[in-house]
Amino acid sequence: MEIRHLRYFLAVAEHGSVAQAARKLNIVQPALSRQIHDLEDQLGTPLFERSVRGVQLTAAGKQFVRDTQRLLADLDAARDRALRAAAGMEGTVRIGISHNHTWHPLILQRLRRFQRAFPNVALMLEPSISTQQLIRIKEGRLDGGFIALRDPNDSELAGIKVLSSGLLLAVPSHSKYAKKPPARLRDLKDEPCVWFPRERSPVYHDYLIHQCQRAGLSPRLVPIGTDVATTLGMVAAGMGYSIVTEMSKYNSPKEVVLHHHPDLSDVHDVELVTRSDADSPILREFARVMSTAGPRDAKYA
Repeated sequence: MEIRHLRYFLAVAEHGSVAQAARKLNIVQPALSRQIHDLEDQLGTPLFERSVRGVQLTAAGKQFVRDTQRLLADLDAARDRALRAAAGMEGTVRIGISHNHTWHPLILQRLRRFQRAFPNVALMLEPSISTQQLIRIKEGRLDGGFIALRDPNDSELAGIKVLSSGLLLAVPSHSKYAKKPPARLRDLKDEPCVWFPRERSPVYHDYLIHQCQRAGLSPRLVPIGTDVATTLGMVAAGMGYSIVTEMSKYNSPKEVVLHHHPDLSDVHDVELVTRSDADSPILREFARVMSTAGPRDAKYA
């Protein structure tokens, strides 16, 4: 059974005449009659009662009209959806995002911009740490993810800059450094430092350690936080200081004071990372929106 059989059948049902349907379809009447007979043979039941005045639908034919109309409408809709997906107008985008990035106003603003531009695209945000995101992107379980730091030599992945971020010194609000940070970062050498396990994000971990060492500080890593949220929570509880990205200022507890510090002057990029062989039109559109500055982006970039 082919789609043309169904369209021929509906034309005959609509006109109540094979001859009129043949003229409408611009085919010869005997050929159309054969197509209808072939369809009835495949179904195993007559769809029309034939007379000199034309044709009338049988009970089976009336039911088949309803089902065929529904089926062809679904096929037309499926074709339209496929064309919109090919043009990047419809489908699903699965993006990983860390706790910190979830609250950044520039990212939120661009997510809203994408949703307004592509209302038929389902945007799924999956909260996870960067290491898990990178694994899932490579496995194809995520289309992309917002990553602060990664191995630039990994040929399986590609990244496009979304924003830049610096580093901040996070101290408890009741700390002696709450009102004024130490003049030099190395003055914190005897203070406990809330950190996170290296396996959670090796590149980011090593980057922060390097920034400390460059400032002459070997941090005394005592309490261990599992992610940014727990790290900030432990700082708020007075368990030590930490070094976090500027994005933490958008979701930091009130018991935490964040300081800019001259020893933490380095700036790094936050990227939208995808597989290097990704070819989804929808993902390309998402990357374009996330990496393109809008009229109100300047104050957050």
